[in-house]
Amino acid sequence: DTIARGDLDHRIRVSTGAEFTRLAESIGAMVDSLKENIQRLRASEETARDYSNRLEDQVRERTADLEESNRAATLFLDIMVHDINNANTVAIGYTQLLIEALEGEQREMAEKMLSRLEHSAAIIGCVSTFRESLESGSPLVPIDLDRVIRAEIANHPTARIRYEGQPVAVLADDLLAEVFANLIGNAAKFGGPGVEIAVRVEDRGEEVLVSVEDTGPGIPDAVKSDVFRRFQKGDGSLAGAGLGLYICRMLIMRYGGKIWVADRVAGRPEEGAAIRFTLRKAA
Repeated sequence: DTIARGDLDHRIRVSTGAEFTRLAESIGAMVDSLKENIQRLRASEETARDYSNRLEDQVRERTADLEESNRAATLFLDIMVHDINNANTVAIGYTQLLIEALEGEQREMAEKMLSRLEHSAAIIGCVSTFRESLESGSPLVPIDLDRVIRAEIANHPTARIRYEGQPVAVLADDLLAEVFANLIGNAAKFGGPGVEIAVRVEDRGEEVLVSVEDTGPGIPDAVKSDVFRRFQKGDGSLAGAGLGLYICRMLIMRYGGKIWVADRVAGRPEEGAAIRFTLRKAA
């Protein structure tokens, strides 16, 4: 009874009876073994505690190092984006003046140079958007989807765009405009001469389905599953940097939606592509 109450130092003493003597010795051996196990357990707990403390210190040190590295990388990226943007802006301005002043083959060369400079500027824009989307910790807020779409369509005055939508508020942030900038821009750029673009918004209860379709060459079935991968470029001389659709996917997932590639005409990819995605409606 004394041992059962937790006094492991109590020794049983029996003066008579061989069976009781052996029982006392067995209980004594069991108690000694139990005490040794308890001591080893306490030693293991101390070792584990020391290791945990050292591990926490190492984690704090590594975290501080990573934060410092991230601050340095962000600073370098800001400087690079700022300086390259300034250089591109100046170069694009001078090249446009050259195009107006030149003729024939020289004008064609200047136009090609302008195209590459604009391509460089687009890459820097994608990098800025990519970083901003990664660092954005702001909560999602109601965004006027109709206003965002109409504003982006207005940025392509020469494109043939048909819009079928309605006023609706969705959960997103200011970067939602980048999704339409990429999708409409890709359709206009890669669709070929005379491409027609359609933007549709369909009410699906608690969410909306948005489609950006074009009458261009379409996207083959073999590459549909890869177009949203980072640095996955298209084919041909007009292939982009491989970041635009990746950014679209990342933003739509952040908003709680899904995005995928389809055919404008089901089963006939050669008749144009359709990028579709869902957005949650705001209350």
